[in-house]
Amino acid sequence: MSWGSSSMMSTPILGGPMPGVAVMPGAASFPISHEGWPRPLANAADTPPWKDRDVDDGFAFDRRSPSVRGHTPLSRSISLSSSPSSTSLSVPLTGGSVSRKTSLRGNAAEALKRPPREWRTDFSLSGNGLLSGLLGTRGRSKSFGGGGGDPKVVLHPYIRYNTSKPPMRLDLRDSPNALKFHALSDRQLTQWDLMRFVCEPPLQVMRFYHTHLPWYIDVEAQNPAGVTLYELFRAFHLCMMTQIDNADYYNVEMNGEARAAIAEAWASRCISEAERAQGIRRVDYLMGRFIMEGIQKGKDGCWEIKTRKPTRSESHH
Repeated sequence: MSWGSSSMMSTPILGGPMPGVAVMPGAASFPISHEGWPRPLANAADTPPWKDRDVDDGFAFDRRSPSVRGHTPLSRSISLSSSPSSTSLSVPLTGGSVSRKTSLRGNAAEALKRPPREWRTDFSLSGNGLLSGLLGTRGRSKSFGGGGGDPKVVLHPYIRYNTSKPPMRLDLRDSPNALKFHALSDRQLTQWDLMRFVCEPPLQVMRFYHTHLPWYIDVEAQNPAGVTLYELFRAFHLCMMTQIDNADYYNVEMNGEARAAIAEAWASRCISEAERAQGIRRVDYLMGRFIMEGIQKGKDGCWEIKTRKPTRSESHH
């Protein structure tokens, strides 16, 4: 099953897909290469929209199998304090010269700015709302009104979160090819499994959030009935792989500790220079809690994504 664009797939995420320049913590940024990501949809007339022409199993979200990731500790050579702007060079943890095009004073000025407009208005990792209050109250998020508050709407058992027995598992850093529903542990997942509706009764539009993500993920059905599991996981995947902007890294709702945790997640996720060159992605804001285990009803008519940190064996997978 391909993750390219299609009339049957969900429309997006706020903020749009990837910006033009990668944001990296404490290192010079590189232009983004769009080659191979997202993969274009196969356009053969006889090929279903979820299948690659060169894949025989009928179920391939991405031609590449999920990467094998090592548990790489954060290198001391990676600066956690310097600006991730594409115009900056690294500032070593032990000191050293500052880039000609930026300065620590410039970083401090950026850190006092309001967060981007597409951020959730109730989101903050700064641990101190004083500066945010001085800049003006951002206010509480208004109720989405997408059906999440309706007691009659029930999530599909495949994704309905249960603390003692999570219904699913997905490493959000990788392709949803690795998606596992525990109810289907005795067989291979097929494209038909993902054509099921996310909830009953089905909803045309659903809004999702995670406590560590400042962005909502809006999923809109591309059929008259309602949002499917396929549309859901495609939207999640596109959101997690979206590269951040400089304003996402430096603003009043962030602090040095949060930036350090995000940079560490970036360093641990990247297993090659090519990945590191693409900079920080939204998935790095999960700060290591990237194993998705389900969804539950959240606040203001939205739905909350539930994740956890990996076990030791999963960390080395």
